[in-house]
Amino acid sequence: MTMSVTELAELPTAPTLSRGLREAAKYAGHGPHQALRRALFGTTTFEDFFAVITPEHAIAEGVALIVVGGMVDPEVTDQGWPDATWTAGYFAQRVGRAHQAVTGWAATHTSEQLAHLFEAAADRVRAMEAAA
Repeated sequence: MTMSVTELAELPTAPTLSRGLREAAKYAGHGPHQALRRALFGTTTFEDFFAVITPEHAIAEGVALIVVGGMVDPEVTDQGWPDATWTAGYFAQRVGRAHQAVTGWAATHTSEQLAHLFEAAADRVRAMEAAA
């Protein structure tokens, strides 16, 4: 059975993105990627989350990166948001672009600014979740 990114993200085990991004703001001092992993996976240690991570968690991390990346570089989201038309390869490409944008932005900003960025992204996602 093949599932789209959207279908996987809608499974009941998927983390709520707005909650995950809000939680990531608390860990902004660890940097953007570790903060997201701590918030979405409960840990930053690969050995700890390897056994419990679901595909939905991995997709949530990717979508969170796309949301945050789109806030600092509009080209990240210039093709819209993940939906059923996105293949796994295309999703990975967009996540990679978002990863670069977020990494570059974080290199020139403080952890407090990163926390504010996560909070703003959480607000954006919460509005999207409410509309769905």
